[in-house]
Amino acid sequence: MAIKPVLVDKQSPFMGEDCALCKQPLAPGDEIVICPEDAARHHVHCWRANRNKCSAYGCMGRGEIDAPQPERERRRPSTTSSTEESRVKTMPSGSFHCAQSCLLIGIAVAIVFFAIGCFGLWAILDYVMLEILGWQYRDPLLNEALLRLATLV
Repeated sequence: MAIKPVLVDKQSPFMGEDCALCKQPLAPGDEIVICPEDAARHHVHCWRANRNKCSAYGCMGRGEIDAPQPERERRRPSTTSSTEESRVKTMPSGSFHCAQSCLLIGIAVAIVFFAIGCFGLWAILDYVMLEILGWQYRDPLLNEALLRLATLV
């Protein structure tokens, strides 16, 4: 799907809004792309940096920019030097993010602690009631039968 870029001028309703990716305000002279799915606004270079797709979470909007890219892409004058790294950072949308991995690790740890805790709690209570408090809550005949079975094995 081809998307036509829009030039922002002083009367543009988009002037002063922020780019969905780099969060910089749209200024007169900027070429922008409007996402066909959710109408999010991106600088042309931000749209291209994000592999010709919308940067909004969950949005499936994508498309090539219709106009051929000029020899030198139109950008606002930058206050940063050309040797500095771009502030536009992208991650592949299908990658496994830190929050997802932390959540899965947390769930796995919780399951392990729950399993250990259930058995450990039973063992601790059994020890306290039999050995420390002296409460014989089990049937003594059953205890003798268990001891005989243990010596046979």
